[in-house]
Amino acid sequence: MEDKQTTISNAEAALMGLLAEKPKHAYLLEKDVEYREMRTWTDLSMSNIYKLLRKLEEKELVKSQTEISDGNRVRKIFDLTEAGREALEIKLRSMLRKPELGKDPFHVGIYNSDLLPEIEVRSCLEQYQEEVLELIDGYGRLEKFLIDSGCSTARLAVAIRPRYQWEGELKWLNEYLEAMNK
Repeated sequence: MEDKQTTISNAEAALMGLLAEKPKHAYLLEKDVEYREMRTWTDLSMSNIYKLLRKLEEKELVKSQTEISDGNRVRKIFDLTEAGREALEIKLRSMLRKPELGKDPFHVGIYNSDLLPEIEVRSCLEQYQEEVLELIDGYGRLEKFLIDSGCSTARLAVAIRPRYQWEGELKWLNEYLEAMNK
């Protein structure tokens, strides 16, 4: 059973997933987030990594130990506790079971598009359509690169999932543009 102490946010789960790989210091966590482009699909930033680590340590889901780096600097190395690993597994099961849409500013634009002249809306949507096509193409190239690089199946899935989402968006957009013609 979950309680407030072991319930974790999506951002905490993303951070704890990095720690599940191996113990790391905050700067290395930041580099992992940057290298893996996790800011595009998580709420992790340099400033909140430190806040989340402190919060997780207070909840005893993460522990730290101090070490001296090769450059003779003191730094904290963070690792999951057993309770942290269990909380992460509970959260992962929940995340994998339940679909969830994020907030999208495009919804605000579409919802209020009747405030603009139709010709202008159509022009904006056609530009949007071009950008979606470029994104689909880019994710296709990324998929080929990752397959050629021997990327793991799970990491490949995260990297290419947006292509499928953009393909669905393109289908919706084409239908919407067609409905505007009627």
